[in-house]
Amino acid sequence: MAEKEAETEKAKSEAPAQPVISDQEKDWAQAALTEFNRNNYSSCLQHLVKLEAARPQDTKVAHNKAIVEYYKSDLKKTDQFRKNMNFVCGQAHVNIEDVDSLEDVEHCVIYYNQAVLLYHLKQYSTALKIMHKIFSFIEPMEESLAHCVCLLLLELQLCMHQPDKTLALVTYVENQFVVSTDSVISSEKEIKSLEKEHKEMKPVTGDAATDTFRLKLLQYRARCYLMMHALKACKREIKNLITAGGPTLTSVLLKGNLEYQRGNYRKAMKVINSIPQSSLSFKDLGESAPVFYYSDMGCIHHYMGKPQLACYYLQKALQENEMATKSLPKAEQAEPYSGRPLYTLGSNKSYELMYNLGVTLLHARCPIKAFDCLTEAVQVYHMNPRLWLRLAECCVMAHKAENESDFNIHMRRKDLVQGVVGTGTHRKIILTPQLSKDTKYSCEGQSFAIPVATVEFACLCLRNALLLLPDSQPEDPVSLPAPHSTDVPAITPSPSSHYVYAAPSNPLGPHEVASLRCSVLALSAYVALCLGDYMVALDHAQMLLVQPTLSGVHRMLGHLYAAEALVLLDKISEAIEHLNPEHVKELSLMFPSSEKDMDRDKMDIGTEQHKPLRAWFPNTLPTARAVIQYNLAVAFAIRGELDKAGETLKQVWMSKGQGCDVPIHVIMLALYIELQLDFMKTGFMRCYGGIFHVFCYTWSYTG
Repeated sequence: MAEKEAETEKAKSEAPAQPVISDQEKDWAQAALTEFNRNNYSSCLQHLVKLEAARPQDTKVAHNKAIVEYYKSDLKKTDQFRKNMNFVCGQAHVNIEDVDSLEDVEHCVIYYNQAVLLYHLKQYSTALKIMHKIFSFIEPMEESLAHCVCLLLLELQLCMHQPDKTLALVTYVENQFVVSTDSVISSEKEIKSLEKEHKEMKPVTGDAATDTFRLKLLQYRARCYLMMHALKACKREIKNLITAGGPTLTSVLLKGNLEYQRGNYRKAMKVINSIPQSSLSFKDLGESAPVFYYSDMGCIHHYMGKPQLACYYLQKALQENEMATKSLPKAEQAEPYSGRPLYTLGSNKSYELMYNLGVTLLHARCPIKAFDCLTEAVQVYHMNPRLWLRLAECCVMAHKAENESDFNIHMRRKDLVQGVVGTGTHRKIILTPQLSKDTKYSCEGQSFAIPVATVEFACLCLRNALLLLPDSQPEDPVSLPAPHSTDVPAITPSPSSHYVYAAPSNPLGPHEVASLRCSVLALSAYVALCLGDYMVALDHAQMLLVQPTLSGVHRMLGHLYAAEALVLLDKISEAIEHLNPEHVKELSLMFPSSEKDMDRDKMDIGTEQHKPLRAWFPNTLPTARAVIQYNLAVAFAIRGELDKAGETLKQVWMSKGQGCDVPIHVIMLALYIELQLDFMKTGFMRCYGGIFHVFCYTWSYTG
């Protein structure tokens, strides 16, 4: 454990706070350190009590005594430990709540132990702020404590999803502690050059502690590459890790994650199944092997296109997580952090599992259940723009489940007729006023902010998603220090980071942010149309069409939604400009490749593309163009150009065949046009049931 290494370092540093220390006190200090390293805390405490009696004002003795008492309680008396640490801080005239008051390297270990405590309580931001301050004393710090500080800082930065900063820090730490500097120094700061220079680094052969530290740095480097989707570099690091330290549980888990991200799902399952269930003890480590196993299997089956099976595994993971947390003693109200070991305080994985289960249920076409799961997750991950998009997609799917049934003319043609009146020669058919059964507005007088799977709440979710996305993404590559740089890297949070927070998932890179923005804009336009807010819908559709990188599907939706908004705003001529079938050239969900994308492909950074988990409809180019032409016919019909509308609709119907489906709305529009033409000729409309409502045909889109 990192904290135990730091406490060992504390016991080592029994440097006297008073001018003189006797030989007897030195013997007691050395004996205390020996017993602490043997995990014999009772005997260690006896020696520290003698030291405390001889040196009552020695801050280090008081601090070490608090540490040993905490270890003697099996790390269960956390509240008492915090009180003891506050007493130590008072004795040392240190304000633990004010990290800026840290001015002496001798006090760093007090703040370090406070950061360890905050880390286990999942208060990562506060802990990271403390570690930033401690890191400024890294050069004069004793090496063993410096190792602990570096490892905790790396872990916290990964917990805060800052892989680019973490990778820069790993490079700096390696150069300072574990590698030689006799190779050529490069000034390149791009990841590609960093990887090339990293291969040339020569590890320093040192003691066991240094070798262990070097292996941990390799693990963090591999984790950074995984989080940044630099899969080729990650594969190399895992290979180096296994070569240097043998196949460990950590290296096996990293290898499984690598195969998962590369799309080798069966290999990933094989790796996961090779891990023995007894490898992780929840009561000893705060990690449950069954929870990890079922969660990983759920994620793998989700990407294999088996959402029902993925839901089964994730529900099993939730059950195992609940059983594990219930096995711990309940905390008392007076001491909420006591009664169970420190490393189990943040062991509950329910919110991460709820997030995964919600996404899987959404793909399994269970939008209401998915919505309930995601509303639980958003309480913790409210800064994740993709999570807000998923919530909006649940609302839209509950509003309109899918599009494909509208193209099944054989099944939907019965919906054309609302009823029949009269008999014999007086028999008349009443046609339905509209084919869509979607409700446009919520009639209930409730606030839109109440989490209910409605289109109104989807509008709020999409607004949050747009606010959380950055205005623009920098085009320059990630800047990292030169592989042999001795400059301390800037590790403080920066608003211009290339990665966007998306916990519990990996942070979003520039390519993913651009795709996410297009999905949010497309769905925002659709939701605004459903709510009758046509100006807002037009704004979102136009913003979508001017995005610098646009997939074929997003381009088609942008033109369709813009055209519908313009039709409903009575701007038919402008709408017709968007309804040119030539606008739809392909239906790919992937972004067009640029030169930078091709360079990334060679580096294998953030460009892995998974095929869509669910087929998007229309799935053929002729069908998509037929829908565009249908909407064009609608525009002509509304403008009164019935001959043009009829001719366009005829082309749509003639294109029907293998590889091209047409919606049932085509028949409805054809009837409307024929009746209108007949009425113009005879002055009598041979129809009972009123005027047809003709609207553009829209899709719900879940990206």
